[in-house]
Amino acid sequence: MSQDQLVELSRLLYSPTTLLLYLGAAFFYLYALTTTVGRREERRRGRRAQLVGGVLAVIGIGTHVAHEIVRGLAQDRLPLGNMFEVTSLMALVGVVTGLVYLQFVRRRPELNGFVLLGGSLVLALALLMYADPGPLMPILDTWWRPFHVSLLVAAMGIFAAAFVFNALYLLRDTAERSVAAATTARSGGSTVGAAYIGDLEQRPDGPGDPTPHGERPDDDEVEREHARAYRDELRKGIPVLRLAVGTFLGTSLVSWVFWYSEASTAAGVSRFLSVNLVMVATALLARWFVPFLPATATLDGLAHRTIAFAFVLWTVGTIAGAMWAEISWGRFWGWDPKETGAFLTWIAYAGYLHARATRGVRGRRAAWIGIAAFVVLMGTYLIANYVVVGLHSYAEL
Repeated sequence: MSQDQLVELSRLLYSPTTLLLYLGAAFFYLYALTTTVGRREERRRGRRAQLVGGVLAVIGIGTHVAHEIVRGLAQDRLPLGNMFEVTSLMALVGVVTGLVYLQFVRRRPELNGFVLLGGSLVLALALLMYADPGPLMPILDTWWRPFHVSLLVAAMGIFAAAFVFNALYLLRDTAERSVAAATTARSGGSTVGAAYIGDLEQRPDGPGDPTPHGERPDDDEVEREHARAYRDELRKGIPVLRLAVGTFLGTSLVSWVFWYSEASTAAGVSRFLSVNLVMVATALLARWFVPFLPATATLDGLAHRTIAFAFVLWTVGTIAGAMWAEISWGRFWGWDPKETGAFLTWIAYAGYLHARATRGVRGRRAAWIGIAAFVVLMGTYLIANYVVVGLHSYAEL
């Protein structure tokens, strides 16, 4: 195949092929999640949907890997030279690591849909940074590049998965706190059993209490009605407007870079709004699935373990970058914008782990620190390439 044909094939494998496969897999996994509280036949359908989602996810990973290989062949180098390539690989690592960890280590496959949805968002983000395949700058053409960049990209992908777990934790915890507060108000101050389904509606008083038709209600149907009521209460505990505005403003802490980097104001506003509105829609979708999420302790543990693992990769990758800098520029550290960003990210995640290890920080405070650290990561990643020009500014190569 010619170089042009390889370039076109790599584009096709990336979008729409891989993007649609990830989204399709996420849909089936999320549908399967809703059946975990249903009748036996519903759970059977859920298991079938989960199987279909797994097949689509594996095929999607295969096409994503194929895209990386074909793009590498099209430019005769590893695809680790610009923002598009790095962000694409970040999505791949995040999806693969997240699925393997949830499926085989923690045995929580019901959360796979959120990992795939997050991977789809990162894939779409990379499209905003697309650059045609091309040669490397001479300074990048060294064996240090794949070693240093691969470690940092892997860490970024895993940090992205941890961000998903922290965000889901906050949604679930907010919903449970709201239900508990409402139940406490109704019960005159007691919080015992506040999050129990049976507290939401009055149960029949006993076997001797007939219905208006003189028959006892079906116990299974009563339980289902209480479960539906509880799910509705959980969703109501997360105000739609507050979630939408908070997500929009939080995303703006990073997405302003796309506005700033565009020569045309109209194009910049369009990109800015596109990123923000997609994130708002994703947050609202996650809100709907909040009643089906596992316990907050599970989500907290998932976030902690993934961040701890990614932090090791980030630390080693940053040290490798310093070694490369000494060879290329004659100094280990020069406070270049991207070096500074890597250090700030290291500080942010070190703060998260330190707070958990020494101060006993758990739950909401830990989740917010983890989300803030990810904002620092993405902010410095984009700013160092699109806003502040430095030795590491290779965004559009």
